[in-house]
Amino acid sequence: MPQDLASEHEIHDAAMTLFRKYGASAQNVAARELVSAAMANDLGECKKWLEIRRALFRNKDVNRYTRRLSDKLIWAIEQSFEMNLPHLATVLGVIAAEAQQAETHASADLRHLSGGGAQPLDGGANPDMPEYTRRLSDKLIWALSQSVDQGKMDIAARLKPIYEVTAEGDAARAAAYVNRS
Repeated sequence: MPQDLASEHEIHDAAMTLFRKYGASAQNVAARELVSAAMANDLGECKKWLEIRRALFRNKDVNRYTRRLSDKLIWAIEQSFEMNLPHLATVLGVIAAEAQQAETHASADLRHLSGGGAQPLDGGANPDMPEYTRRLSDKLIWALSQSVDQGKMDIAARLKPIYEVTAEGDAARAAAYVNRS
């Protein structure tokens, strides 16, 4: 998104203010705001929070946290905007908000357990990051797979048709690219 210098400065200041206030959780705060803006179908706010997340990533946050289902969906929201698909971002925003709510409840439940040794429901203790990909369908298949693994079948059922459409689109773009060669 092209911005003038004042806007870039404001974005940077907003990102650094978030980082000073929330530390390592600044990305999560910005992600919640991005999801809220996507759910409200507020394209201007979405772009603002997308740029703030990018500024945080560039300036303070060197590793994206990807263990949670909602994080994978937020990546997909970001890419939906990059691909000029705001309606898809809106739908994914609703699904991401539900995933975030489920993760919040799971975290609260885990805090109340008395040393039962239960695995966290937000993706477990394995911090391995998925391989970087530019394809939206890859981000969605990771989210779909994780939602099934966690037994969140309502989220999986909503993600499946979205994944199928994006996978077909990715295949068509790849074929068009090969045909240009």
